[in-house]
Amino acid sequence: MRLPAAPRARLVLAGTAAIALLALVETAAALMAPLRAPTEADWAAAAAAVREGWKPGDLIVAAPAWADPILRVHLGDLIPPEVAGRMDDERFARVWEVSQRGGRSAAGRGGPGAEVRVDRAFGRLRVRLIDRPAPVVTYDFVARWNEAQLSRRGPDGTTLACPLAGGRMACPGPWPTVLERKVVEVDQRLRTALMTEPIPGGAVVIEFPQARLGRVLAIATGLHDTWARKAARGTVAARLTIGQRAVDLPETTDDSGWFETRVDTAAEDGQIVPVRLEITSAAPRERYFSFAAEARR
Repeated sequence: MRLPAAPRARLVLAGTAAIALLALVETAAALMAPLRAPTEADWAAAAAAVREGWKPGDLIVAAPAWADPILRVHLGDLIPPEVAGRMDDERFARVWEVSQRGGRSAAGRGGPGAEVRVDRAFGRLRVRLIDRPAPVVTYDFVARWNEAQLSRRGPDGTTLACPLAGGRMACPGPWPTVLERKVVEVDQRLRTALMTEPIPGGAVVIEFPQARLGRVLAIATGLHDTWARKAARGTVAARLTIGQRAVDLPETTDDSGWFETRVDTAAEDGQIVPVRLEITSAAPRERYFSFAAEARR
């Protein structure tokens, strides 16, 4: 049913007014944004305050996260590669948060037992130091990657050990099997992790024969390389075995990001236990499976 001319004209006028209002709002936001942004002097003063109180082992984060590149310009020398590529934020007892526009980081929220030791404004930046309870890492699987044993189980069930060769473990073949410690890109963020690639019809097996466990084993998994995630669609299955106990990890897909699983190991706390990861995929092409794990008390 066609509207009469007068109502139709009012609708057109209302639509035009709405578009004009939106344009004004966007223009105002664009003009105001530079006025709300921290100045170079703000960053210099905030960085000086962090440097004055920083201790080795502290974590420094930006809030919102998109400000991290600017944070690195001013404090990047206090963020070593192993911290920049961390699995998560949990192991850090002291967190420096440099925030703007009311931003908050997950690490800066603290949690039970956390205390704010520093809370100062520097122009449009705010610096907070959060002291919080943190677990002790009893075994870092990435740092101790060369203690692992890598093997490949073929479609016929035969197993081939893959020896340490230089900076990685490798097995030759038409579909080579490799385990290496490297910086990977998962979910648009760089992580230091262990990376391998599944094989057709078989399994890649990674075992740490002498892992000293704590009360929790935290393991994070994901697929490396944004271009590989665009080119391929296969999923990866991983089974974690702790001693005699097996745990199927969530399926790793192009969209699962950097997904963390926590396994209760309180019954094995303080014990040296073999930990094994078995990786399979029905479509392994360009599935660069990456993981990091820590045993924590």
